[in-house]
Amino acid sequence: MTYPLYLAHINDTHSHFDASLLHFHIQLDGEHYQIDAHCGGYARLASAIKQQRKQAQQQGCPSLLLHAGDSFQGSLYFSQYKGKANARLLELMAPDAMTIGNHEFDLGNAPISQFIDQVSFPVLAGNMDLSMEDQRKTLPLSNHNNLYPYQAEQQRASYLLKDLAEGVKLAIIGITHDQMHNIGCPDPDCQFIDAISCTQATVEHLHQQDIKHIIVLSHLGYQGDVALAKAVPGISVIVGGHSHTLSGEFRHLGLPESAMGQLWQQGCLILHAGKHAESIGLSRLEFTADGKVVKFEGGVQFLLGKQWHARQNDSLVSGKIKARIAEYLAQSEGLRYQAEDQQIQEIISQDYRPAIDAMRQQVICQVARPLAHTRLPTKLLPQGSEISPLVCQGFYQAAAATRPTDFALHNAGGVRVSLKAGPLTKADICGRLLPFEIAIVSYQLEGKYLAPLIEGAINNATNNGVQGTGDGSFPYFYKLRYHYEPDAKQGQRVTQIELHSDAGWQPLDPQRHYRGVSSAYTLAGKEGYHALLNSYEHQDLGMSMSDSFVLFAQQQASLG
Repeated sequence: MTYPLYLAHINDTHSHFDASLLHFHIQLDGEHYQIDAHCGGYARLASAIKQQRKQAQQQGCPSLLLHAGDSFQGSLYFSQYKGKANARLLELMAPDAMTIGNHEFDLGNAPISQFIDQVSFPVLAGNMDLSMEDQRKTLPLSNHNNLYPYQAEQQRASYLLKDLAEGVKLAIIGITHDQMHNIGCPDPDCQFIDAISCTQATVEHLHQQDIKHIIVLSHLGYQGDVALAKAVPGISVIVGGHSHTLSGEFRHLGLPESAMGQLWQQGCLILHAGKHAESIGLSRLEFTADGKVVKFEGGVQFLLGKQWHARQNDSLVSGKIKARIAEYLAQSEGLRYQAEDQQIQEIISQDYRPAIDAMRQQVICQVARPLAHTRLPTKLLPQGSEISPLVCQGFYQAAAATRPTDFALHNAGGVRVSLKAGPLTKADICGRLLPFEIAIVSYQLEGKYLAPLIEGAINNATNNGVQGTGDGSFPYFYKLRYHYEPDAKQGQRVTQIELHSDAGWQPLDPQRHYRGVSSAYTLAGKEGYHALLNSYEHQDLGMSMSDSFVLFAQQQASLG
């Protein structure tokens, strides 16, 4: 006897409520064509989910909709609404469960706490330990009835139980990234247990309860899921996210890079559904009595609108050729024409998009000349980025409005584009220049830690004596300058640190305690900034990086 289940899953939707313009590449009758098509968006996701639920109901089968994390960030909708629109729209889709991704913590714990308040569906993070959480917080996480965190006393995850068949239970365990403090910005009192050991303890507990049908809803990334499946026997399915991987074969659409074939690892089926609400996993599974998946039908689908264009050598095609292409697309695996759900579409159009359109029209200031952004200094730009110091100045202005501040710091990777001359809109700032909605934080730091802070960041950015994580860690400052000697002995490369005050440039006093301001991401000690872990007296300034730059730019006659 087998037990059927209809499964819909999404991940890394990143506030892409509207459809995304994608470019597929096909070979047809020996000719190459580029297909430009708007795919996905929340209205098409909702429509596809409703159809699958109806199909499952007609067949008397259970169905699930699972979200594998990273609903937050990624678009102007998040810049504007900070998760409130995400909560409302996902609530209408009614997931059976969602796990928490790293980007849910980019603004600390408060926005994800508000999000969980605003939804009724279960939010799973079975390896997130809240046992030491400060209950005096305005928005603690641990008091939510629909949150399933780590159970410290039992040393295992909370889990969700669903009926798979009469007398047969299916368990859903939510596991988020256990290196969250290295890749996200959770509050210090929010800890994360090793994903493998937590999952193993929970699966063993479920087996003791004679529950053998187990889905792990994961935000570990594809390779993390493979490692989890290898290490923990007894998982039926892993539904994952974080790495933006596509499960399935998409070479016929010109999408080979992020696609992985359907993978069974140690008898466990691993499924990922891409990114940005462009696609959705829609499948029908059959389980044996001992929890093994023995039948899998369906897979990841890109949800197309009816309007698309075909090009050959940059020229639009039409007529019989376009009709032939339309026939090919209709028969292609991984593509599905999908109407939009009218309720979702109307809410986006009427309640949320007007503010986004206004951001595109709202001119903040003029850029007097082109301003270049480079992560590292170059021959043409020996001082490096022309924009990052301005961003630091915006940080400084926001912090100095509340208390005396000595310097501002930002990592080069937090700035994303150069700026051309002309009007600079709010959409340009929030959607392109500083698209990551990450909080800025004021803090105290003893002077002796500034040299290792600067050296650690530059060593990481330039792979100088360390295996770095990329040049995005290169530091930029406002009211601080220094000399870096790359050939000096490690630990002695930064000298001549000076800070600017009313008295002019003054040498660093290693014993003095200075007040700095930077993003919560940098303050977490990532990518060479480990010396910032010695900071204290943190004050969240109640605004994001882009918020501070908007306020700064509004007060300038022009930039550049």
